[in-house]
Amino acid sequence: MMKRVIFIAMLAACGGTTRHVETGPQTAQTKAKRDPVNPAAYKEFESAMRAERLGGPEASETARDRLRAALKIDNKIWEAWFDLGVIAWKEGDDDEAIDDFTKVLAINPNHTASLMARAEANRRAGHKKEARGDYEAAVKAMEEDDPNRRDVAARQASMLRDDGDFDDAVEVLRDTVRTSGINAKIYTELGQIYLAQKRLELAQLVLTKAVGLDAKDPAVYNALAMLALRQGKAQESFQLFDQAASMDANYIDARFNKASVLLDAGDYARAKVELVAIVEKRPDDYAAAVALGVAHRGLKEYPDAKKQWERVLKEAPKKSDAHMDALWNLATLKLDFMEDPNGGKADLERYLQEAPNGHSRHQDAENKCKEVKCH
Repeated sequence: MMKRVIFIAMLAACGGTTRHVETGPQTAQTKAKRDPVNPAAYKEFESAMRAERLGGPEASETARDRLRAALKIDNKIWEAWFDLGVIAWKEGDDDEAIDDFTKVLAINPNHTASLMARAEANRRAGHKKEARGDYEAAVKAMEEDDPNRRDVAARQASMLRDDGDFDDAVEVLRDTVRTSGINAKIYTELGQIYLAQKRLELAQLVLTKAVGLDAKDPAVYNALAMLALRQGKAQESFQLFDQAASMDANYIDARFNKASVLLDAGDYARAKVELVAIVEKRPDDYAAAVALGVAHRGLKEYPDAKKQWERVLKEAPKKSDAHMDALWNLATLKLDFMEDPNGGKADLERYLQEAPNGHSRHQDAENKCKEVKCH
């Protein structure tokens, strides 16, 4: 049987004022019965896995070529379709990712990792009905005592929370608790729902319960920090952000959120310290790189800001929010701070061509373009 390798972390924003990075579901996987794999196809698949293990700037492209070669020989290798979907996700191509995960599920209908991955791709693409259906299917495919079932339910609830469907979000969590019990993630998500509803006492109550169930989960302290901010307790909030960040070197959400608060407060120097640490640790965290550019701009370090945003434009997935944010910021930097009207107009026109209408800065860009007379 072919080896399974899931080689890319799946990312999804939880919404609100926080940013939360989720890894792809690591569930028990039911493998489809099939004839033995063609040796030539297997060789191509193994070459793809080797490219990913070795890494490097061309790793994903090499892996994609080898996976497609394997599928040209045998298009029933669902593992290859899955890994193609993960590469597409990484590059911000949600339509391709959805198509690839759909092909997995046509071969292996109960593959919960693909259901979850397609849910996340649908969610990021704005296909909320389809995402909800995949979350629900993933939950139903799991045994009631599967601990991952509660985590999937928390993800579904977070999507509903993002959309303001608070009652439905709570109902999803309650149904899951009735069948599968409670855990810290359920309480943490419930706390964020109450926080969004401005029910701060209830948020405090359930987040305290989350700490009692898992005092080592940094996400709980990140949520408590946001609660403290809402309560006007800035110092306590920063301490909680620091505590969350110190609990797990790989959990950078708290540090990012702290930096975001500092940026909003105009404390660009302290925000820069936090964001430099994130970008040094994770150069491919393009949201942090965009924010670092904002800190540089606030400190009047315009060449450094320009450098950050140009790097994001070069490296980030073309359809990603980070790519669009960098393009918008670069345009306004040239227009408003660097006395480069021609360059700024060109970037602004490019932004309007590439950014979807729903992007947060689209209306601002249209107004700015009229102001500076782009056309």
